Amino acid sequence: MANIKMTDVAAAAGVSIATVGRVLHKNGYVSEEARVRVEKAVAELGYVPNRMARALKQQKSGVIGSLVVFNRNTLYQKINSSIIDAAERHGYKLLTIEGRQDVREEEDLVDQFIGMQVEGLVVTSNRFVPHPLFDRLHRLHIPVVMVERTLEHRYVDNLAVRDVHGAYQTVSHMVRKGHRRIGLIAVEREDNVERERFEGYIKALEEGGMKRDDRLIHLYPQYTIEYGYEAMGRLMELEEPPTAVFCTADTLAAGAMQLLHSKNKHVPGDMSIAGYDNVLASELSPPINSVDLALQDIGETVLRLLKRRMDDPEAEAVTELIDTIYVDRGTVIQLKK
Repeated sequence: MANIKMTDVAAAAGVSIATVGRVLHKNGYVSEEARVRVEKAVAELGYVPNRMARALKQQKSGVIGSLVVFNRNTLYQKINSSIIDAAERHGYKLLTIEGRQDVREEEDLVDQFIGMQVEGLVVTSNRFVPHPLFDRLHRLHIPVVMVERTLEHRYVDNLAVRDVHGAYQTVSHMVRKGHRRIGLIAVEREDNVERERFEGYIKALEEGGMKRDDRLIHLYPQYTIEYGYEAMGRLMELEEPPTAVFCTADTLAAGAMQLLHSKNKHVPGDMSIAGYDNVLASELSPPINSVDLALQDIGETVLRLLKRRMDDPEAEAVTELIDTIYVDRGTVIQLKK
């Protein structure tokens, strides 16, 4: 039977439409007998509640939008999964739309979320949303939280990673292991994420008594395996190659390791290496050191920030920070003197 309505469920269960509504929405008293009859009728008829119709009636959809952008470095998927779990704990559903990295379609995607009457919007790792769209979302009373990549806007809250600390901790570990020539394979410093990872690298070098050596630094447009391969190739061509390399993404590290393998070089025997984001590190051979995020905190913080602005749309914008966790799998070894 197609297009099953609440009236059909009520008739099959022998109860009123109001009773069906109370069972479906878990709101109000219903006898155990009636609840069982309604649930049986729902299952037998295949009834699916019309969430959009309910949203129009109540002016609340119970849905939070999540705009992500595809990237081969799949950190955004781990972040989004944490937000899904938190949204469900708070009684919301998370609706995710994935944008394409090289197609500027953010305005159309945000329009879709608005049409779906989302109660809040989370934007993860995407710096291409046009600024005027945030003004529009504020006028529509749709709170926004930016995750990982931050935005300066009066009505947009941010959740950023402690990337300076994560990079600093990683390179400092190499310094303590006796490494004095430490390479960097990273992405060009156009955004807070890349700037802070670079800053952490430089800070660790300086505290270890080393000067920046641009011959050891290779910056690329994107976090790809191909760029990691190319960068490691250039580092290995130096008259005095590095003894350790910090890659600011696991994808870059994977490419770097492919190059080393092609040269019959071993990790960590011939080269110490560490990645970032911990999305591929455990799958590589050997599994490598990497920087993970305190994922359990991300979703709850996002929901808290969204609900804060739901309650006070004019609240002053805040930026909160996600802790990093250095995962040591033994691919940075003590350098022999």
